[in-house]
Amino acid sequence: MHSITTITTIVPIVPIVDDTEIPRQLRKLAERDEDLMSYARSGYRLASTVAITGPEFVTFVDTLTRDPEHS
Repeated sequence: MHSITTITTIVPIVPIVDDTEIPRQLRKLAERDEDLMSYARSGYRLASTVAITGPEFVTFVDTLTRDPEHS
């Protein structure tokens, strides 16, 4: 049976944030990249990504799967 997990990242939307929020936004995106890389090293593969746009934030939901032999 495959293992399934999700990573949820909430990022402020670019046009809405001011210059002081851009570093935070870039940090959140870098954290997402690091999370995905960490899971990849553990044998997970990215199955899908959904971006949900709200009035002030974008929420990324990444679904990852892993074959049983990597458990």
